[in-house]
Amino acid sequence: MTGRSAEEQKRVTAENWAGRAAAWGQWAERMARLAEGLNEPLMSAIGIAPGMHVLDLASGAGEPALTMAARVGPQGEVTASDLVPEMLAVVQARAHAAGLANVRFQQADMEALPFAEASFEAVTCRLGLMYVPNPSRAAGEARRVLRPGGRAAFLVWGPHEDNTQFVVLDDVFHNVMGLEPHEGAFTPTRFGAAGDVTRVLLAAGFAEVEERELRFNPRVDPASRFWRPQLGLRLGDRLERLSRPERERLDAAMAAGFERFRDGDRIQLRVHARLGIGRKH
Repeated sequence: MTGRSAEEQKRVTAENWAGRAAAWGQWAERMARLAEGLNEPLMSAIGIAPGMHVLDLASGAGEPALTMAARVGPQGEVTASDLVPEMLAVVQARAHAAGLANVRFQQADMEALPFAEASFEAVTCRLGLMYVPNPSRAAGEARRVLRPGGRAAFLVWGPHEDNTQFVVLDDVFHNVMGLEPHEGAFTPTRFGAAGDVTRVLLAAGFAEVEERELRFNPRVDPASRFWRPQLGLRLGDRLERLSRPERERLDAAMAAGFERFRDGDRIQLRVHARLGIGRKH
């Protein structure tokens, strides 16, 4: 996305995510179950507790916003926000299905939040900071809407080579499909190096900044075709337009790509994320 203005970057990113919203809705429940390992450290970092009022940025299909809504209970409230209204519609449908009455929904640009200063006790952002043209400005906005003493926690992906899903998917997209792997968005591993997210939070004025490393090494059965949700999440409506032979070719390429990570009868995956935490004084 080099050479584009910030507004053009934002517009292209929004269009890209709008095209993925239906797929995210389709896989939302399965992905929520798989995301517990990322949700728990994020919620722990802000001290999630009953009665809290929390803002979740870039809520996507609804996590961790919906899990937090259950934790804060009827006396608390979670505001789910996203740049893309199509994504917010997915969150709203899932909240309604779960019977959660303490979730608000707000379309919002992370760089210019439509909330008053000191509106929330905590702010979370799971895997959204990487897609913002000016991340320090977005972090600064999160700090602005925090109450004094409140914490914000930003989860980002670690290095590309430490995340097997990106290694394989990016290779298949580029070499098999002829696609730019992250068309319409900054790379997900933009802040993958140690200290990257710390620098963003310090530039935004946060105090007591801390960065934590999260690593997981799941072993999965290749017969489960575990990569299919990721294809939907990454390709969105483009996947639906592929012919059956094209889909079969793509599926075969994914299976072959993961073979290099085989260990016995399982595929050994690597997952690396980084968690940046800051407090507003």
